[in-house]
Amino acid sequence: MANALLLVTGMVMLVLQGLLAYALSYFLPADMVSPVLVIPMVLYMAVGDFSLGRGVSLSFVLGYFADVFAGGSIGLWTFSLVSIFLLVRVAGLRLFLHGVVFQMLLTFVASVFVGIEMMALLLVFDRRPLGVLPAMLTVVAQSVATALSAVPVFRLMRRLPTGIPGVVDET
Repeated sequence: MANALLLVTGMVMLVLQGLLAYALSYFLPADMVSPVLVIPMVLYMAVGDFSLGRGVSLSFVLGYFADVFAGGSIGLWTFSLVSIFLLVRVAGLRLFLHGVVFQMLLTFVASVFVGIEMMALLLVFDRRPLGVLPAMLTVVAQSVATALSAVPVFRLMRRLPTGIPGVVDET
C-alpha cells in the first residue's frame, strides 16, 4: 500500500511538473525553468530508509512513468533515475539528509548529473545534432529550478507513510 501511495504521488508530481512547464512557458522557455519533481523523490528514497530492492524498483517505475509522460525516447528517464538512486545510495549520503541546504545542493548536483547523462545517451543512441553550450545552459537552469523545488518535495515525502507500521525496512 505504501508503494502504491508513493507511485501515485510520483504521478501527481509528473502532472504538476507538466502543468508548471505549461504555465511557465508563457513567460520563459519552459525547458529552462520547469523543475523535475521526481528527482527529489528518488533522492529522498536513496538517502532514506528504503531497502535497495524497493528503492530501485520504485525508481524504475517512476522513471518509466516519466518516460511515458515526457513522450520522448523510452528508457532515458528510467535509466537515469535508477542510476542516480544507485549512485547516491553508494555514496552513502544518508548521514547528511538533515538540512535544507544539503537537500538543495544534493538535488542540484544530481539534476546536473542526470542532465549530462541524458545528453550523452541522446548523443550516442539517437544521433541527433545537439548544441553542447545551449544544452548545458538548459541543464544548469533546470537543475536550479529542481533544486528550488527539492525542499517541498522532501517535506512531502517525509509525511508519506513509507511502509507497514511495526515492520522495519532492512537496508
